[in-house]
Amino acid sequence: MDKIILVVDTGVDDAMAMILLKRHGIIPEFIVAQSGNSVLENTYRNTVGIASMLELGCPVYPGSYTPIIKPHYYEDYHGKNGLACYKFPDKPLNNTHNGIVKMYEALKHGKYRIICTSPLTSLGILFRLNRDIQRNIIDLTIMGGAFGKTPWGKGNMGDAEFNIFYDPEAAKIVFGLDIKITVIPLDLTMNPELAIKQAISVSNNNSVSAFVKKTTEFMLQKHGNYELHDPIAAYAAINPDAFEFLNGKISIDDNGVTSMEQKEESLHRIAVQINPDLYQSEIVKMIYQ
Repeated sequence: MDKIILVVDTGVDDAMAMILLKRHGIIPEFIVAQSGNSVLENTYRNTVGIASMLELGCPVYPGSYTPIIKPHYYEDYHGKNGLACYKFPDKPLNNTHNGIVKMYEALKHGKYRIICTSPLTSLGILFRLNRDIQRNIIDLTIMGGAFGKTPWGKGNMGDAEFNIFYDPEAAKIVFGLDIKITVIPLDLTMNPELAIKQAISVSNNNSVSAFVKKTTEFMLQKHGNYELHDPIAAYAAINPDAFEFLNGKISIDDNGVTSMEQKEESLHRIAVQINPDLYQSEIVKMIYQ
């Protein structure tokens, strides 16, 4: 199996993506936690807590503290600690090793697939260090963007999607790469038929199931429904054949608004549809065991 690097800003749906990967038998080589959904201290602690709860056994490194240019910004969407107020023990930042440097070192010596369910800051900085290491990226899967290719392809930050809005400069760097990039945008993940609209009972009585139950109830109470953005992106890396894609040249403006000029030969593509049966059996049921 190809080696995987996971880049997150762990809120509830990043955590669900980690759970989904584990239940599909996929363990990252290491995880980079950066700011985005919340400040780095929160997203790092949340990521370490989830990795420990899942017994992943892989290192978690801190990534970027802030966007490349803009100040840190977040909406209180996942609760004040970024994880539906679910508390893990305090974990001081690992100041010995930085995730961006770890990615640089890893990609100098081997080939990796990268899954990014966070803003693209850490990856943008990585490719500012050395653009040539892109040759060792097998493929990159990103949750982000809103392209207007379906009725749901509208922004959740004005006309922009949060992950791209948070750091458009980093997004411009990443989408300027000549590598395979698969994007899971709001065009797919905001489809109301895919949203969790009511609490789902979990069959297992363990810490992971308790976490899934509690955080889902928080999101439903706070927002009325709950979209599985990041788990869908993680599943695209597991089984891309479950999706329908459009290929094309992706552009980002200074406000993080994304657009795509369709070009069949492009290495970049966005997902616009998922097999509904596989969504239920391979994502929803796998998370809510």
